[in-house]
Order: sequence, then C-alpha cells, then structure tokens
Amino acid sequence: MGYRPAIFMQIVTESTLTLLAPETLTRLSATQLDVSVAMSRHLAMRVRDAYRLIAVRSLGNIRERMAYDLLDRAAQSQLVVGRLEVIATQGDLADSIGSSREVMSRALRDLRAEGIVETAPGVIRVLDPARLAAIVRAFVI
Repeated sequence: MGYRPAIFMQIVTESTLTLLAPETLTRLSATQLDVSVAMSRHLAMRVRDAYRLIAVRSLGNIRERMAYDLLDRAAQSQLVVGRLEVIATQGDLADSIGSSREVMSRALRDLRAEGIVETAPGVIRVLDPARLAAIVRAFVI
C-alpha cells in the first residue's frame, strides 16, 4: 500500500472509529469480501471526487467554480479555526478560479444576496454550505 498519506476527518455526530494497521487491512481484504468491497467503494469515491474537481475547475461556469473553491477553502478553515470561513481577497479568489476580480465580485455579490455567504473585508463566511454544495452538485451530477 506504499506510503501513509496524511488523513484528516471530521465527525459531526457521535461515532465509533476503528483504526487498522495496513498489514491487518491487507490481510482482511484478502480474506473478507466485505472489506475488499468497502475498500473498492472508497477508492471509487476518491476517483469520482478527483474527476469532479477536474470537471468543475475546467468546465464549470464562474458561479460553480467559485462555489467549489469557497467550499474547499471553508472546509479547510473549519478544521483549523472551527468556522466555515474563507480568509482571502477578491483578487485571490479570482486568481484561484481563473477569472477577473470584477466577474468574481459579481458572482460573490449574487451569493451574498441569496444569503449563502456574508462578507467582510478579507473574509467570506459560508452561511449555507448545503446551498453552496447544491450549486456544485447541479454541475457534476
């Protein structure tokens, strides 16, 4: 299985987590069909997510690319500071999604008007992550 990647997870409900050593997982996957199926599903999900990222970043419109970028940045922020917020200038966001600051600013204004985000100088707070995710899902489904 090669190197051990850094893995982060968020648990938002009461859960039980079982950690398996790579050697144990390898042995179980060779003898237990349900373990092999679970591993295959997980890998398929990772490949699907990679394809979605490529599709949205290369073929999505400004709104879809911005929604994806804001969700990605806000999720990383939540791991560090516990809030869904993006610390970035409008120029940073425009560069990230491959657009001009003016075009990105109009799309951000629309999200603000819909109550999906709120902004302050240098900060964008995601108020409704489900609606932001729906914008991305509408493109990739």
